[in-house]
Amino acid sequence: MRAAELLLESLKKSGVTHIFGLPGSTEAPLLDALLDEPDLHYVLALHESVVIGMADGYARATGRPAVANLHTTVGTGNGLTGMFNAWKDRSAVVTIATHKDSRILGRDGFCVGPDLAEWARPVTKWSWQGIHPDQIANEVFRAMKVAGTAPFAPVYLCYPEDLLGQEVDRRLVGVQRPVFVEEDAWPSDRQVELIAKTLARARRPVIVAGDEVSSTGSSELVSELANLLAIPVFQESRRSAVTWNIAKDDPAYAGEYSPSNRLVRECDVVLALGCRLSVEFSPVSSPDVPGNAKLVHVHRDAWEVGKLYPPEIPVVASVRPLLEKLLPLFTEANVPWVTERVNERRQSWPANNPAGTENVRTGAGETLTPEDLARMLALYAPGESVIVDEAIRSSQALLDNYPLRPGNYFHSSGGGLGWGLPAALGVQMAWPDRPVIGVIGDGSLLFAVQAFWTAARENLPVKVVVPNNRKYLAVKAGMVEYGNRAVMENVFPGVDLTDPEVDLVAVAEGFGVQGRKAETADELSAALEWAFSHPGPALVDVAVADAPLGGARPRLSGQNVADLCAGAGGLKGSG
Repeated sequence: MRAAELLLESLKKSGVTHIFGLPGSTEAPLLDALLDEPDLHYVLALHESVVIGMADGYARATGRPAVANLHTTVGTGNGLTGMFNAWKDRSAVVTIATHKDSRILGRDGFCVGPDLAEWARPVTKWSWQGIHPDQIANEVFRAMKVAGTAPFAPVYLCYPEDLLGQEVDRRLVGVQRPVFVEEDAWPSDRQVELIAKTLARARRPVIVAGDEVSSTGSSELVSELANLLAIPVFQESRRSAVTWNIAKDDPAYAGEYSPSNRLVRECDVVLALGCRLSVEFSPVSSPDVPGNAKLVHVHRDAWEVGKLYPPEIPVVASVRPLLEKLLPLFTEANVPWVTERVNERRQSWPANNPAGTENVRTGAGETLTPEDLARMLALYAPGESVIVDEAIRSSQALLDNYPLRPGNYFHSSGGGLGWGLPAALGVQMAWPDRPVIGVIGDGSLLFAVQAFWTAARENLPVKVVVPNNRKYLAVKAGMVEYGNRAVMENVFPGVDLTDPEVDLVAVAEGFGVQGRKAETADELSAALEWAFSHPGPALVDVAVADAPLGGARPRLSGQNVADLCAGAGGLKGSG
């Protein structure tokens, strides 16, 4: 057995079925070994950012580590932005790179750089360059364990090509097998009782549901606690949350967490469950946690607890076991909890923030808005559709107007563009029986447009819906906030994607994916109906007006969020 064969055998024993990759000449031993492994599917991409993005989406959907294969220094360099996104979003991506022959590593050879493993170290939980073929099984099993143990994070391995081609002495490999750590950090009884007393006595508490609510399968428990105690629940802000954690049609749902929200401003207790709590986009003028509120912060990762805001009750524990110990304290009849505060809170129940009903529907010839697109998507998307969101400036319209639930939404907080389309492909490969929709801004799409080729090659039925404002609107927003000459002269360099405009439908079709354009409500309706009936991947390029750069946002029009939630999939769907 050669070392490359041992590597693949170790991946198979770890439950790996897909390797997302873009090889070069140094991958020859690995690719040759794949000929004897029909159960390992090598998913070929045309750029390293697509490779990492697909593995990232696959890992998020499955909840298990996914494997990416990159080529030496140059492939690693191209993949670092994707690895940074995975690092920020706690995604278990195991990247295996094949380096040049070890005999030229010290000779300034072609594609040779100093200490390749060090390149990835800042954005990984563990980074290592193998030095002996007999240790590959141990290193692969360790990489899968480290990446897949909470808090999840990327891992990086690299091997010189000559090492992968060497023969392995089975006697030296020893007894090696995968290690899977089922990790639930349990809170102490004292902490649980202290939290219970704090909630029972609070006049205006709020709950913030973070990503660990979803990852631990705790959304229903959060809902039960909130409805039992009449506590509004906020979805963690999209700056720090990467999935959806409380159903929008839940009576306790109060919107996205924001310090400007009245319920937050006036609260006396913030129970932050599995939240990073705050990822600052720019220096803040006011704290994200009100100064007069007690903070109870629960997270498995001790780094996150009290990272920016000191909690009154810090708890390093998993959300689910905490809720499983907390709920009986309020539901068991023999526990004499004081309920005056709960009854007082219930007088104003439900305390959520219903969406507005301003009419933002477009008339004949008017440009569609991101809100129009989100509402139309909610009506046409099949039941159980999964949204992968990289709409950037149009994301807020999607969050305000689409019936999001735990398990049907993925987002990235890393900031590296080009994540959305590859991640949607990875999610679709993980969940082949669920409709997957990538809602991706035109600027973001152009960072990873090569992923259309992989979608066509693998015949992945992902539907890509593009709110196309023909510009980098986030760049314009930054210049507007800066408020200098560009605003006074109404000239914004580096913003417009025009002259020439990019024909996204033609680009997609060049990679083998069919598309439609839509500029009116009727055209959008027809295009969505076509896309969701089309058996393969499809693009819908929607011309939209600029999303607001500041001030009040347009909210849901025509019917409220609860109506959409009750009929998710609505006119054309099944759910």
